[in-house]
Amino acid sequence: MPDIKTLAAARNVDLVDTFTKSITKLSMMLSACEPIKAAAGETLHHKKITGKLATEEYTEGQAIPVSTYTWADVTTYEVEIKPYRKQTTLQEIKKRGYDAAVDKTDAAMLSDIQRDIKKSLVGVLGGEGVTAVTGKSLTATAATAWATLSNAVEDYGFGDVEAVFFVNPLDFAKQIGESEVFSAFGISYIENWAGLGTLVSTGTVTAGTVYATVKNNIKVYTAPTDGDDLFDFYTDESGLISVSHSATLNSITYDTVAYTGFVFFAEYVDFIVKGTIAAMA
Repeated sequence: MPDIKTLAAARNVDLVDTFTKSITKLSMMLSACEPIKAAAGETLHHKKITGKLATEEYTEGQAIPVSTYTWADVTTYEVEIKPYRKQTTLQEIKKRGYDAAVDKTDAAMLSDIQRDIKKSLVGVLGGEGVTAVTGKSLTATAATAWATLSNAVEDYGFGDVEAVFFVNPLDFAKQIGESEVFSAFGISYIENWAGLGTLVSTGTVTAGTVYATVKNNIKVYTAPTDGDDLFDFYTDESGLISVSHSATLNSITYDTVAYTGFVFFAEYVDFIVKGTIAAMA
């Protein structure tokens, strides 16, 4: 039978692999691209294009009227390290065994980390500059949001709209019907919903509210893995999460330490719409 240190090392690999596969699946559903590695010290920009086409009449032989467009940074972000720590006492390990005392509580901590991340995902869709729409039902509100996104994408010359809608499970449940429901990172979703796009269910959205954006607008940037080996952290090339187990002798406890080093990021604020389902009179 392998010793506990060997089990811990194997568990590090298992936790990172499970987490990375789950969030990569979510990233692909939202962005159709792999997570992007941020350089050390890199600042990320929430962008908006300002300007318009010149409408002055052109006079033969004279200078052509100039149209000016500029990038405006609405918000800037940096990839932050978010650490988490859990302690298991020697007494608890002796009482319940390593699997129950350490592994199962590790899994519970990982689940809570995922919940925290889901909140941050929806958080990037709020804030300044988001377009607001209303409708009499979820479908009507989403359709108006889709049309608003279509106009914005056309203005930017970015091609077709692949929309993603985020709603509360109470609103999502009414749309299931005969649809096939998929899951990624503990989040349920329906593809090609109502011919509009992907419908995502998450309790971090208030019932009666719809957030809509374009798929490729949501990016996942991850921190560099420099320094992980100094603390015996295990991670993979994605750098989405790092995990380490170590003993603390002065308290006779066994620490599980993990950190996430990534940020969800909506690149264009003009490609975010917040919809409100109007209450029926």
